[in-house]
Amino acid sequence: MSRQPLLIVGASGRAAAASALRAGFDPFVLDLFADADTERLCPVRKLPMTEYPHGFVELARTLPPMPWMYTGGLENYPDVVAAISTSHPLRGVMAENLECVRDPFEWSRWLKAPLAVVRPGKLLTPDRQWIQKPLRGSAGLGVRMTTPPEWEVVSDGPFFAQEYAAGPSYSALFHALREGIELVGCSRQLVGEGGFHSRPFQYAGNVGPVPLPEPIRNQFQRITWWCQSWGMIGLFGLDFVLRGGQVCPVEFNPRYPASVELYEYATGVALLSRQFREFEPEAEFVPTLRDVRLDCPSGVFGKAIYYAPHSLIFPPSGPWDDSLAHCTDVWRRPDFADIPHAGEEIAAGHPVCTILTEAATEIECEAKLRERAAELDGLFA
Repeated sequence: MSRQPLLIVGASGRAAAASALRAGFDPFVLDLFADADTERLCPVRKLPMTEYPHGFVELARTLPPMPWMYTGGLENYPDVVAAISTSHPLRGVMAENLECVRDPFEWSRWLKAPLAVVRPGKLLTPDRQWIQKPLRGSAGLGVRMTTPPEWEVVSDGPFFAQEYAAGPSYSALFHALREGIELVGCSRQLVGEGGFHSRPFQYAGNVGPVPLPEPIRNQFQRITWWCQSWGMIGLFGLDFVLRGGQVCPVEFNPRYPASVELYEYATGVALLSRQFREFEPEAEFVPTLRDVRLDCPSGVFGKAIYYAPHSLIFPPSGPWDDSLAHCTDVWRRPDFADIPHAGEEIAAGHPVCTILTEAATEIECEAKLRERAAELDGLFA
């Protein structure tokens, strides 16, 4: 039986391409890296960073019509999503719904969110801690602490202020289906981790699935109702902070989140095959499944983005060789992913690769990620 083609567009498409293969699709990726393992998984074309994101529109037009989905970053550009959707049927949140879903003032008003958000030109109150965030940001880039004496009025431009909440950071993965929205699970988010050389507030990975007490899970009810009313469909994520037992939403990610592959390794379920039945209920999907354990995950899985501690040339060989050799076995968890090509120049602070591991506990899993990051430090020293 022939596989259905699927176009994947975004900053990085490797994880989504592997998920697509697990779900029985033939992926084609347009992204900013065209990493060595992505090239082995499927056809991929690289967009120069200087042409991001609107250059994706022209690249997509060179390909025959096929269903498409977007990954991280493109949710901030509804015009790009709309333009690609004129030639390729979208399998995700529609462009006209993205403005509301990504508008922090809109969703904080609907949810009566506990963390205050402030528009440009409004006063910040000195009795709270504040962070400045770009309106079209992703992965924590451009986020920084700010205080009223330093920044008494939110600066003009594409920024806003959000109340800072100290506490553990989490990512919740949801699945919006016709009959309602289900919580797939939660993972603890690694943010601004010096061990992986990420900047303050920058996304550095996930560890999960992790259990949450029932009172905390119950707080998602209002959130899911709002998401369904604004046309959320398929897999999507919510980043939040736990403060005093209260869920404090930080950001919605209305597309395939980076944590999906952890749940697929943990449960043996190809989540994209479930998502696409919402769009094509008559189509037959034949995903490659392992033991289906959606309600009983096997261990804790982790991924960490390793950022370059200094500018470097990626070597021709290293501890990632075995992962690269077996990357087409998409149910086999690699130790490394998003692997650059030998000789590629990587600037300080830019992502080098992704580290993946698994363990019996959350603490052990994070410790393994840090050990591997330290090994890379030694290698690149």
